[in-house]
Amino acid sequence: MRSTVHSLAITLCALGLGLSSTVSVRAETSSDLTVEIARLRGRLADNNAQEQHCLAGATRPVWTAALATDLKTLQDRASQAAADGTSADAQRWKELARKAEVLQTQVIANAHTGAELVRSQQAGLDCLDRYAEEREALRASLELALADPAAYRESLRLARESGGQTLRQDLGILAERARILSARWKEGRAERSVDAAGLKVDLDRLRRRHVVALESAPARSMADPVLRTAEALLAAAAAWERERSAEVRAATTRDDAERRLALRERDEAGRLAQGYLATVERLIAGRGQAGAPTRTGTASPGAGGTP
Repeated sequence: MRSTVHSLAITLCALGLGLSSTVSVRAETSSDLTVEIARLRGRLADNNAQEQHCLAGATRPVWTAALATDLKTLQDRASQAAADGTSADAQRWKELARKAEVLQTQVIANAHTGAELVRSQQAGLDCLDRYAEEREALRASLELALADPAAYRESLRLARESGGQTLRQDLGILAERARILSARWKEGRAERSVDAAGLKVDLDRLRRRHVVALESAPARSMADPVLRTAEALLAAAAAWERERSAEVRAATTRDDAERRLALRERDEAGRLAQGYLATVERLIAGRGQAGAPTRTGTASPGAGGTP
């Protein structure tokens, strides 16, 4: 009897230790996720503040030029009203025109040249582009952490343990799949929609699996050519589908105006598809060279970038 009680006590103690260990691990895991969520929200706030600071400096001359134009319009209208209005109102309109002229002169004196305004506008676009990719990557991480904590923890584990090696391998697999599809699609339309659906699944899976790794600029730079290639292939497939749909409409409609419109849409969609495919070929060729291309901005089909 005493032996039985002793064994029962040992069993209960072991169960207690196991339960305690499980609760501790869960608490630690939950705590780690809370820290990660706070980190992501903090980085997103910093990203937004940096972008706003950059835009504030870049767009000031543009606003100055706009104000000068508005004041010139006000001055012209006040002068016209002074000439056309009654004698009682003329003096007040003249005074308003004079004040508008003074303000316009002050604004123009503080404004920049036309060339500087163009550079300022470009600087504003550069500000948006510079912080957009990081913001999108951080937002994707935060959304996954909140929606699927287990998937986020797995992505975090991969980023910490593989040091980018797993991402590099998965990018190689996706790049090879894109190369095969590009060659197949140039030969005809067979199975393009099915191929595109499978490619989208692979692309989304890679982004989800490596969402944490893609927070870093070096990882995004490494992944960029492959991701752009896949995106361009998907865009080409969508354009081909629009081309097919427009062709069906043109063949079935009895209205001449509708037929002409459908044919124009068909031709435009076909042109876009070929442009996307040309972009794919350039990106694939670029990866075969020593220096792989990196994203420098948004480009149209046939301009070396994914729209």
